[in-house]
Amino acid sequence: MKKIVKFALACLVAATAASCSVTTPVTATSNPVGNKCGIATATTVLTIFGGSADCGINKAAKNGGITKISHVDSYTKNYLGIVTIYGVRVYGE
Repeated sequence: MKKIVKFALACLVAATAASCSVTTPVTATSNPVGNKCGIATATTVLTIFGGSADCGINKAAKNGGITKISHVDSYTKNYLGIVTIYGVRVYGE
């Protein structure tokens, strides 16, 4: 019985740690690459709840104090299809 409980707990830990992350370049400019990075995110649960946060380029640039954008990446992290995090990273000066 103890082995079954330990196995079930190990499966639960492994399942909660399982995730997938995809990063995609969005755009680039002729501005030089700066040392600042701004991030904006939105989180959804079961793709129904949440997700109303502003995760756009302007918000990410504002969060990072960036006035000259060099390039932008978007990313999505998915945890077991239950929780999804959408985000934008803006790089520049």
